[in-house]
Amino acid sequence: PYDALAKARLAGMQGQWSTRMGTAIRHATAALQAQRHRKKLLLVVTDGAPADVDVRDPNHLRQDAKKAVEQAARQGVTTFCMSLDPRADPYVGHIFGARHYLVLDRVERLP
Repeated sequence: PYDALAKARLAGMQGQWSTRMGTAIRHATAALQAQRHRKKLLLVVTDGAPADVDVRDPNHLRQDAKKAVEQAARQGVTTFCMSLDPRADPYVGHIFGARHYLVLDRVERLP
């Protein structure tokens, strides 16, 4: 549930320069497959593009994330990304699709 504990965990998150978004999407998709609901939504909240300290080509991780989103869709999971990066439009649009993301340029606008 989206309760005080979940909100506190989100508020306490800190970036560590390692965003393997494709891996996270695959893991969450597998967890959602265990749920017995017809409609499944995976909400990805991020502060930046897929990146990792040991991957030199940023496009590699973006393509991997896009592939993970496509795989999730084939398994009945709809993904939606909320990005806090004001320069996210080009890459989140490519990864999630035109109507499956929202860029919030100011985190204070979150409820």
